[in-house]
Amino acid sequence: MQKQAFSVRFEPIAVSPEETLYFDASPVRLPYSEDFPMLHYHDRYEIGICYDGEGMFLSEGVFSYFSKGDVFFIPPNAHHYARSVRKSKPLVCRFVYLNTKTVEALINFINKDKKKTSDILMSSKHSIPPVIRFGENQKANLMLADIIETCSPNEPHLATLIELKTALFLFEAYKTFSNESKDVVDKIYKMDAGIDSVAEYLSLNYDKNDSISDLAKLCRLSESQLRRRFVKVYGTTPIAYRLRLRCKIAAELLSRTRFPIQRISDRVGFTDVSDLYKAFKKIYDTSPSAYRTKNG
Repeated sequence: MQKQAFSVRFEPIAVSPEETLYFDASPVRLPYSEDFPMLHYHDRYEIGICYDGEGMFLSEGVFSYFSKGDVFFIPPNAHHYARSVRKSKPLVCRFVYLNTKTVEALINFINKDKKKTSDILMSSKHSIPPVIRFGENQKANLMLADIIETCSPNEPHLATLIELKTALFLFEAYKTFSNESKDVVDKIYKMDAGIDSVAEYLSLNYDKNDSISDLAKLCRLSESQLRRRFVKVYGTTPIAYRLRLRCKIAAELLSRTRFPIQRISDRVGFTDVSDLYKAFKKIYDTSPSAYRTKNG
């Protein structure tokens, strides 16, 4: 599968001669889309905050709904994409981009235990959730929001200050999220390059109904080879993986929007709302309406 970068619609401002820090001078609107047509990545840490609107965020196969007050943290080289989900109320966000080497050098300087430094960086790449909500992790949310709000051309020594705050955030995030990192990292190390394209394709086209034959052609494997190698990495077949993706996105929309269940069912790719109820019940052991009542 050919990878293509989303064409940038704004230019962050360089605030130091060394170009260690970029940030948006003012919030920007993100495009509306029904899907995730393209992924992109940076060689920097990216921090963002949502000031208004509603959106869906895809990062390394993880989907998240986000809205006003939510912040997100994207490590270097993580494939991601964000979009508005309502034409009438587009996402309004502000972003900060930090030089990877300077942040990591600060972590090395603050922390003399090189092994722990490696663990901190690994944790930031594989266990910090892409979207951090105030109600779910107040401290991490406030630390990231403070980094963004500090960015002003009039702030003296801004780049150093932001890099230091980011290093301190990574220390805090390591304590908060690293318990989740081992299983995630173990899974990443088991990745099979031959099926990467299939997993990425399913993440971007979860609402389509490609057959196992279609998916096998995508990665130039036989159907049996695709099933076997996909199960080895993900613990399930490609079709079941897509079904779980649909239900996970539906769960996000059920708990964080007021979209009608029929609309959610159509959006994630079910041909009939009864199919959503059947799949959702199997995965979450409850119906979509009961899930919304409990989590909405």
